[in-house]
Amino acid sequence: MSATQLTGVFSAKRVGDLLPFCHPVTVDFVEVQVRVNEEDVEVRATVGGIGRTGYEMEALTAVSVALLNVYDMCKGVDSTMVIEEIRLTEKSGGKSDWERDLSGVRVNVLSPREDLREIAVGYLKKLSAEISRDAHLLLILGEPYALEERISAFESVVAFYDFRRDPTEAGSEIRIGRDREGRLVVLIPESEEKLRFFFETFGGVLRSLL
Repeated sequence: MSATQLTGVFSAKRVGDLLPFCHPVTVDFVEVQVRVNEEDVEVRATVGGIGRTGYEMEALTAVSVALLNVYDMCKGVDSTMVIEEIRLTEKSGGKSDWERDLSGVRVNVLSPREDLREIAVGYLKKLSAEISRDAHLLLILGEPYALEERISAFESVVAFYDFRRDPTEAGSEIRIGRDREGRLVVLIPESEEKLRFFFETFGGVLRSLL
């Protein structure tokens, strides 16, 4: 059972090597459960992360390869074993439901560079946000702004993934918090790469912070 669990965990982290059209993603959590029943062995895998994709392929691969390990270890006892009923039981995240839109949310974008502002507005419109000066959310690009309250936990997650993307940009972190009026504020350095990184990785969770 332990060998099967380890096999599932390892394989969940190697999907990009096993499936040629499946992009490698950062896996933050893998749990593989093995249950021995009277006439079968049942394997269940739970895989998660904060990437902008779903993790169903990692979970399905973990179960498939874990069951192959069961077959390999038990084929000397029973060569008639059948692997069956591998299926996805639950999923959240990915393109199907990760990008929770910002419909009804008013956003104001401030930037000294019009090209960056246009890129940000493009991402916001894809999320169905309303561009307005009377805003629930302020997106500030390359300008100083005082935050009354920092959302430190989310900042840390963004900083972690930003550092993995490009360690040389440490020290120019994205900041998230609230101002004196209680509006959500996202401060992004004057960088197109950071702007695109933030929206493509975390744009879908902005509503949950409001």
